[in-house]
Amino acid sequence: MFTEAEIWTIGRTKNGMAALLRLPLSARYVPIYVDPFEAQVLLASLTSAGEHPPRFPEFIIELCRLTSLAPKSIEIHRGSKRRVYRAIVNFIGAGKRFSLDLKTPDALTIAIRAGIPIYLDDAISDTDSIGVSVTEMDLSPASQIPRLQAELSRRVEAEDYEQAAKIRDKIQQMEENSQNE
Repeated sequence: MFTEAEIWTIGRTKNGMAALLRLPLSARYVPIYVDPFEAQVLLASLTSAGEHPPRFPEFIIELCRLTSLAPKSIEIHRGSKRRVYRAIVNFIGAGKRFSLDLKTPDALTIAIRAGIPIYLDDAISDTDSIGVSVTEMDLSPASQIPRLQAELSRRVEAEDYEQAAKIRDKIQQMEENSQNE
């Protein structure tokens, strides 16, 4: 079984740089450890920077643009060791489906750039997820609402209306609570 996850942030952990995948409606995250250059590429993709370093994900994105192929989803599977993962990128096009086995950071970059879902093997989320302390972050509604509005736009664009409705309701609740204070 798989659970849809999303990239929450890229950051430094006690074990190195990691992309933290957020599990739905949870305070649990799965760290995908990356080297500093992979972290830079992921951050450039997350921030929608106009220029992307020439790497394998850029080749795949360009190949899809030039053909009738489109990435459909990413699946992250447990690898041979704990906290080592395999990533499968699923493609559709010309009435066919096929998959590529890629380095997980490359697959995550494709997911970000193509706006496709990331599915995480439940065995990974059950055993490798971690709690993240956010006590140092600004959790005021004023800081959260813009991030949630951006997420709402992404969900609507991806036609994920169920999650979009949940996010919309959360924004409305936060706005009502801030007006009542």
